[in-house]
Amino acid sequence: MISYLSGKIITSKVGLLVIEIGGIGYGVNVDATTVKKNGEKYELFIHEHIREDCHDLYGFPTFVELELFERLISVNGVGPKAALNIMSAGAPDKIVSAIISDNLGFFTAISGIGKKVAAKIILELKSKISGDHNINILAGDAESEDLFDSLTQLGYKRLEISAVVTKMPENIKTLEDKVRWCLRNLAK
Repeated sequence: MISYLSGKIITSKVGLLVIEIGGIGYGVNVDATTVKKNGEKYELFIHEHIREDCHDLYGFPTFVELELFERLISVNGVGPKAALNIMSAGAPDKIVSAIISDNLGFFTAISGIGKKVAAKIILELKSKISGDHNINILAGDAESEDLFDSLTQLGYKRLEISAVVTKMPENIKTLEDKVRWCLRNLAK
């Protein structure tokens, strides 16, 4: 199973990157907002979609985006292409916010997503996201991911980190201070 790719961009067009790794070019479907220059080094977290008639790779610059994509395709009626359209419609925090706030209009405005499917996405994912302690991961950015990576390398589990991070005061700004604060509160 392919989970991560890092290599040089050979070809880039809207929705597709070809990445060379060790002399082999991997075609990776990406959201429409991802545009890279040929020759640029790039890395992606990968969802490998295998069926009897296809073997497709879907790539995301962050693990957060991959997790959200995989949650979207877990909804009956939402395939990888539809989920990629949703991912193109906004940042993960915007999509999560639309799910939590029952914003049907956000999803119906996306090509290929009708009212029924939009309602299913909200219904099925709202309970998973609002009951999930990893909600801040989905709504996070690269710095949040760095915080989680730092703490998991120290042996803490993502679930216990999430529980502490949700209580972190907003006035803590630097990654170093966030790690210190979390370590103090994880020890309790």
